[in-house]
Amino acid sequence: MLSIRDIYFRHKGRKEDVLKGISFDAQPGHITTILGPNGSGKTTLFKCISGLWKYYKGEISFNGKAIDKLSPRKRARIFSVVPQEHEPPFPYSVFDVVLMGRASYVGLFSTPSKRDYEIVEEAINTVGIEKLKEKPYTKISGGERQLTLIARALAQNAPVMLLDEPTSHLDFRNQINVLKKMKEIAVNRGLIVIMTLHDPNLAGLFSDKVVVINSGTKIAEGKPDEIITESLIKRVYDIEVRKSSIDGKSMIFPVI
Repeated sequence: MLSIRDIYFRHKGRKEDVLKGISFDAQPGHITTILGPNGSGKTTLFKCISGLWKYYKGEISFNGKAIDKLSPRKRARIFSVVPQEHEPPFPYSVFDVVLMGRASYVGLFSTPSKRDYEIVEEAINTVGIEKLKEKPYTKISGGERQLTLIARALAQNAPVMLLDEPTSHLDFRNQINVLKKMKEIAVNRGLIVIMTLHDPNLAGLFSDKVVVINSGTKIAEGKPDEIITESLIKRVYDIEVRKSSIDGKSMIFPVI
């Protein structure tokens, strides 16, 4: 289990906290979504969890061990990260981008082993991009790039996967494809998946648990159907919506 307890974060030289006592747990085989509008603190929290930024108060632990005490190499064996955007400096092949996920397992002066290559092939097959593996990463579509980054994260064999706005810059079809694939991977591999989103409907469709934050404060936490309500959307996004059920799935619609 991944446990986030009373996390506070403040940028150097600033007097105001960006994160104000955020707490929640994330379970294996489940997708936990951090939901909130732009500027709410989602990405800041994401960077604190991944270890990119240092929180000044609170604790993040995996299976009871505080992650801020671990070396970057050890953290890389716990957390894999799928960033919001990624522009490589060279036109690496899709296969080589995924192979980069094995970096924490390869010594400084070593080369990837046969097993490393097998793991990369498996990751590529899992996300269904076998036909792309020889193509330059810079020449594929946004949805294909996102799947490549997910394959790279899978190649790390880390028990926790973090995705920062995985649907950003994707068209509607690719948004659904990427999130369906993540749901399948989380269940089949028993991964702890945490992703940030700003779309309540996508969060409701693909999450097991939603943590809603606004202005750096946790507003609500629980199952999507239970906490994504008309009143919560009004409070967090300041718009009027109506909630309806379609084929057993709850959706919200703006009042226009």
